[in-house]
Amino acid sequence: MQRERYLAATRVEKGLLLDEVVAVTGLHRKAAIRLLRRAPRAPTARSRAGRPRIYGLAVAQAVEVLWQATGYIGPHRLHPFVPELLDRLTRDAELSLPAEIDKLVRHASVATLGRLLAPARATRPPRGATTTRVGTWLRHEIPIRTFTEWDDAGPGFLEVDLVAHCGSSTQGFYLCTLCAVDIATAWVELEAVWGKGHERVGGGVQRVRQRLPMPLLGLDSDNGSEFNQ
Repeated sequence: MQRERYLAATRVEKGLLLDEVVAVTGLHRKAAIRLLRRAPRAPTARSRAGRPRIYGLAVAQAVEVLWQATGYIGPHRLHPFVPELLDRLTRDAELSLPAEIDKLVRHASVATLGRLLAPARATRPPRGATTTRVGTWLRHEIPIRTFTEWDDAGPGFLEVDLVAHCGSSTQGFYLCTLCAVDIATAWVELEAVWGKGHERVGGGVQRVRQRLPMPLLGLDSDNGSEFNQ
């Protein structure tokens, strides 16, 4: 704006404008004259700040395959399994990645996995129907155990859960399947249970116990009231 005023001004007006510019900016009078006479520069595109993006579409597609193979688990649970999943899927010819993409997938952090999976996760329902109700007296007493804490467990420690065959609604009475998996040996027992009452579920556990090829040493369940009342 000052440049246009200067170029269109008379000699006297230019002198007054220069006095004003020098007083405000502290520039030398000759420097102010050069700036006011200089033609305006064309605007340049601003460069993007931050590190260049290295995780592109190919990496996102590979991560989505791993996510699908694990049953759509979240990035925090998926992250520890990434190297093993890549090895197995590659060995079974289910996935073939260039070396540079394979390396990027293996080194992706939890936050990066979450960012790469965000578009695919947005297309999935937030969660399915659940029939689990947290028990009262164990609400704050049952710790969460992950797969890394089963390393020293021998045969006889079972992970148990109920699968409800209720269709799209949890209302009414329906059949459930008691699933019991031995952590050390991967032995699986399935028992049909009519309803979710504590006595019915307890009876199902006893029938599973009688069929086990090893002594039942412990059960690990969720906080459902059918397991801890």
